Amino acid sequence: MTSSVGEAYDAIAEQYAALFLHELDDDVQSQRWLHEFAAVAREQAGPVADLGCGPGSSVRHLHDLGVNAFGADLSPGQLAQARQAYPGLPLMVGDLTNLGHADSALGGIVARHSIIHLDPSELGTLFAEWRRVLAASAPLFLSFFGSRTAAAHGEPFDHKVTTAFELFPATVVTELEDAGFVDVRLEANPIAPGGRPFDHTTILARLSL
Repeated sequence: MTSSVGEAYDAIAEQYAALFLHELDDDVQSQRWLHEFAAVAREQAGPVADLGCGPGSSVRHLHDLGVNAFGADLSPGQLAQARQAYPGLPLMVGDLTNLGHADSALGGIVARHSIIHLDPSELGTLFAEWRRVLAASAPLFLSFFGSRTAAAHGEPFDHKVTTAFELFPATVVTELEDAGFVDVRLEANPIAPGGRPFDHTTILARLSL
């Protein structure tokens, strides 16, 4: 992912944290799926990576669930907000498309709305990198703005921070399965009235044996 995405999030780090530091507290859908994710992740030997962790709410929540998790983000500014809010959380600057970890080193990956700024043509390469770093049977938690038609997959939209892309859930599922992920489960719920015309889409899967 390009450095311009990190720079865009650096520029609004304080405002972003003020808006989203506690957003997971009211996101019942994500909480429910993260509990399921954590039940599998706790059985893994390796640590869990929260990719695009922003101000750290998911990392904190995973730790509360007993998961050995660390956060990675392109934006040092976002990480500074996370360190201020949650001292002691393990955090690092990192790119979700090019992870500096050994093969099969991770016990799980969480990516909450962090793939939306990646050109959808690169999803196959991204999922192959995740397959490389994940241990066999390790879980994946993924969420994004889901488009409602296949034709809209890959359409850019004016995200408040920087350009983002619509993703058609069935297409994402196919790419995950092509990359070696199995037991793929999906839930798509409409975003609150007055919001964007997308669905809040969550996927839970695991890497094959």
